[in-house]
Amino acid sequence: MDANEILESYVRDVADCLPRARRDDVASELRSLLAEELAGRAQEPGRPPDRAMAMAMLQAFGRPAEYAQRYHARPALVEGADNHHFLIWATGGAVVLLMHAALNPQQHVDLDGLFLQWLGLLLLWFALAGWIRRRRPGVFRWKPSHGPEWMPRGLSALSLVATLLFPVWMYAAPQPFARMLLPSTLSVEGLALDPVFATSGIRLLTMALLVGLALGHAIALLLGRQPAWLRRCGVAVNLALGLLFVIHASPMATLDGRPFQVFASAHANTVAAPIFLGLGGMMLLVGLYYAWREWSCLRPPPARHRGALA
Repeated sequence: MDANEILESYVRDVADCLPRARRDDVASELRSLLAEELAGRAQEPGRPPDRAMAMAMLQAFGRPAEYAQRYHARPALVEGADNHHFLIWATGGAVVLLMHAALNPQQHVDLDGLFLQWLGLLLLWFALAGWIRRRRPGVFRWKPSHGPEWMPRGLSALSLVATLLFPVWMYAAPQPFARMLLPSTLSVEGLALDPVFATSGIRLLTMALLVGLALGHAIALLLGRQPAWLRRCGVAVNLALGLLFVIHASPMATLDGRPFQVFASAHANTVAAPIFLGLGGMMLLVGLYYAWREWSCLRPPPARHRGALA
């Protein structure tokens, strides 16, 4: 290859790294720039440009992908502003997977493979969110928030009713709950609880925490806000419930070693186990996220005197 062919190869490789709409214009500009630069270098020794001179000049320009960044900077898959959120969700997923493996020692759990899949899903999600923000800046535009204590009474009332109807009632009496929602032609006998589980400490503790979750919404309804102590109690309840639901998806045993599961039906347990695991994992992730929010929360500003704004 002669000097001109080498320059043209460099121009092509740079253009391949650019959006199609800009390739022709950039290629024409870069072709002229490289030709002038090479001609200037050839005048100093007084000889025609050759392969070695062209290669030495292009080495100073850098790799084509790096030089293309001057014309069109390629965004990172995870933008810098999202690094801490990515780290929180990645760490939360690792915690859930480790807990699942620790609670199921008899099962072979491919932690490395599952964690890589989780990281891959996170990477795709954050990359998609960044792409949407660049294409449509108004979608994720900033909006002023009301502060951590803001909680309208209407939302608190809705959360209270929803918590009492679904998690509390559904967990306390799964068969009556299913009979209310499902047609009478469908049997709900498979939702009968294992007698050992029905009186176990795990179920009683889970039930108490679910009631505590509803109680938190009731307190927020009465106060019309969420003070710091109530938010932190909510974080603790979510983390504890997440752990308990992960335990629901794992083999359980009494103090004397008798194994038991949530439902009397083996098929119902097979269906419910991934649901409990997914629900527990999500509650752990949400709990960890809000724990970080509380840890990083700003201190309230000092109270202003009445004449401070005068």
